[in-house]
Amino acid sequence: MAQPTVLIVGDTSTPVALEDLTAFAFDVADRLGIPARVAVGMDYDVAGYEAVVLDDSYLDSAPSTVLWVEATKADVCILTSREIYRYDSNDWCGWCGEEGDAAPVLVGDTWTVSMHAVCAAMTVEASRKAAAVTV
Repeated sequence: MAQPTVLIVGDTSTPVALEDLTAFAFDVADRLGIPARVAVGMDYDVAGYEAVVLDDSYLDSAPSTVLWVEATKADVCILTSREIYRYDSNDWCGWCGEEGDAAPVLVGDTWTVSMHAVCAAMTVEASRKAAAVTV
């Protein structure tokens, strides 16, 4: 079973806007303790996500509007940046469960839950080995 993930929606029309949205996705993963995928474009099935998180307004871009409408129709939870920033950032590791210097790790287009650097390295190594076995 795939790990629950939230879809981060916002303006990606310029490299700077995409960088800002990616930084926001880091905050979402860190504060909610759930992986966060940055939506680039509109080709996403919002029903496959635990929630859609809007960086600012659904009116920021065409993809934001389309994905917001789809999430509304699919009855998917929609959160705003205002709601996300009500939560504190955390320093517990989502892999080993211990407190310490933990932060989300960017894997492809998705931020993981917060992890210690050593735990993140172990999960990447385990994923690489699992991928080699399934090929």
